[in-house]
Amino acid sequence: MMELVTGGSGSGKSAYAESAVCRLHGLLCRKTGERTPLYYIADMVPYGRETEEKIANHRRMRAGKGFRTLEWYQDLSGKLIQEGSPSMENACVLLECVSNLTANEMYMEGGAGERTVEAVVRGVGLLKKKCRHLVVVTNDVFAESVPDSPEMTAYKQNLARISLALAEAADRVTEVVYGIPVCLKGSAADQENAAENSRRAQERGKRRTSMKLITGGAYQGKLEYAKKIYPGAEWTDGAECPLQAVTECGAMYNFQTFVRRWLKAGMTKEGLIREILEKNMQMIIVCDEIGCGLVPVDAFEREYREAVGRICSVLAGEAERVDRVVCGIGTRIK
Repeated sequence: MMELVTGGSGSGKSAYAESAVCRLHGLLCRKTGERTPLYYIADMVPYGRETEEKIANHRRMRAGKGFRTLEWYQDLSGKLIQEGSPSMENACVLLECVSNLTANEMYMEGGAGERTVEAVVRGVGLLKKKCRHLVVVTNDVFAESVPDSPEMTAYKQNLARISLALAEAADRVTEVVYGIPVCLKGSAADQENAAENSRRAQERGKRRTSMKLITGGAYQGKLEYAKKIYPGAEWTDGAECPLQAVTECGAMYNFQTFVRRWLKAGMTKEGLIREILEKNMQMIIVCDEIGCGLVPVDAFEREYREAVGRICSVLAGEAERVDRVVCGIGTRIK
């Protein structure tokens, strides 16, 4: 079985993919009565403090779960057949992530270059054949508003072609929106999502929250949709209000801009989460999804984009209801 997992920056896709492969591994071990192998194929090259911190965070997430890590940055097919590599027979494997693997093949010395699409698709296909269960993570980088350089255009075209091929080969395709898995392919995933949402609903009942979250791309009609389903709400503009308004207001739009202002004031995403959860669990939040694009060059912009995703993932987990709006059409995903 192969599942492809996608989502924006800070969406919670890594945590979902990890839980998915661990669940499959647990089921397989119970079925066979044996401790079958569990592998994590890491392809993020450690360069600089920022990436080293990301890698360290992923290692903390995997700690104690039985993963054996394989640092394979290029030539997945070659790694799988080289002498000394694990056979992968009856193994459960998490590959993270295709966006890094694509960049490595395109730009690193010794990479596949112009044959990147073929190399990545062939490698993942061979891995699927060799192992029992495979979960593959990729990134949604295609909702970019600024013009691309020729290099970035080529990268996105290659990643898109790879993603299309992997989605075609996958038994399941799941998009993770602020920690909420949305089934794009595979009826079994619908049942799992329903069960997970039911469990979360039971937990929410214990916390007595009535928080609502509405998300989607810029200019998709989110605020108009929110006003229709919550007609009595008094709205606060997160782009202009005092920072303390987040603990007092009943409803806020432009929440993504509020997060930027919060960070610019020298405060942390953890502090904002704490303020909302401790003081304003009844609020309605409208927030742009800003994580589905290429990684910004500016360090603060990277921090901001990641922070919006992480904050909204936590709030979505606590919320009574979450809706996503596309072209003015709202879909309740929780």
